[in-house]
Amino acid sequence: MKKAFRYLWIGQSFANIADLFYIVGLITIIYARTGSAVYMAILPFTITCAAFVGGLFIPLLIDRFVLTKILVYSQLGKTIVLLFLVLFISEIPLVFLFALVMIISLLDAMATPASHSMIPILMNQDELIKANSFLSIVDQTIQLGGWAVGGMVVALIGATNIVWLTLGLFTLSTIMMSLIRVKEPAKDKKDRMKPWASLQEGWILLWSNKALKVISINVVIESIAYVVWIAAIIYVYVEQVLHETEEWWGYINASFMFGLLIGGFFMLKRSKQFESHKKLYLALGSFICFAATFVFGILSLPWLALFISFVFGIAEQVKGISMQTITQQAVAVNSLPKIYSAHGALSSISFGTASLVMGLLTDAYGARFVFMISAGLMFISFLVIQTNMTHLVKNKGTVDNQAQHVKL
Repeated sequence: MKKAFRYLWIGQSFANIADLFYIVGLITIIYARTGSAVYMAILPFTITCAAFVGGLFIPLLIDRFVLTKILVYSQLGKTIVLLFLVLFISEIPLVFLFALVMIISLLDAMATPASHSMIPILMNQDELIKANSFLSIVDQTIQLGGWAVGGMVVALIGATNIVWLTLGLFTLSTIMMSLIRVKEPAKDKKDRMKPWASLQEGWILLWSNKALKVISINVVIESIAYVVWIAAIIYVYVEQVLHETEEWWGYINASFMFGLLIGGFFMLKRSKQFESHKKLYLALGSFICFAATFVFGILSLPWLALFISFVFGIAEQVKGISMQTITQQAVAVNSLPKIYSAHGALSSISFGTASLVMGLLTDAYGARFVFMISAGLMFISFLVIQTNMTHLVKNKGTVDNQAQHVKL
């Protein structure tokens, strides 16, 4: 494993853990100050809005700075803003607290496309599936245990102290990111696009590149369809369909996350076979996601629901890693950040809007109804993939492999 890649995943892991702890701490603080669930709901809404806005405007930075600088400065910015927040957290008005949360989320939205785009630069093309699988395993491990650990840490040291701990993790992440050494082409002012052209470039690529168009359509469809798997709707499903206590909400979420983890290990072990069976992995994962969601929506047996959520997690991971790798191989490396920023904007606005609509439909027609809608959308996603298989292949002429520039 290259040193630069090691610094990337370690730094990203520190940042991901910190993000979880920071949200847990803020939720606890906000509820203690207001006693209102509405104010707690504003927190994820603020983060989603910031992710959307950041996805729209990150191309302006990509044209001016190399990826390593974007990674370092965005993480440093998050650290500085969080320092200001934690120093005044006991007395800061809520409106300013949410404003600082939005700034942190904007900076995070800038770092994500840069982080994903660094992978093809740091790793050889035949190592992409292994690298993506490894990063996914690390991320899902953090997600699987992070919320529980965060809750325990809050109970042990208090909400304010966990935000201080987050500040330390942000600082470590910044240090790790600053250690990444990679030779990237300098940004020449003469080659710099006009702002409007820069903002459009990623969207034009999504539409003109057939592989990316297929992936983008699926990003939108799945962002809407996957809303049924969020905590709020699963909670209603447990009550209305399974007729179980709220503990089963946690069991189903844990089963799903464990499936994601196993799916990551599967793709890591099968990385060598992936290139020759890329389309099969993607199509099979897409179909199983549809079938699992459909069965999950109609069954009423709690233990079977656990198993289906586990299977869905595996299939979603296989499909997600496949789509990630196809995206990285579809265009030249220097175009990837704008592709990821456009995908981020698409998924944020789709997921945010769908969360509201699906919530209203769940209240009106019940959890089973929205799961059937979700299954129908996932079947459409499978058909889109199945009918466009010939486009979802590596175009060697467009890939700019810069792994040889890495300083070890």
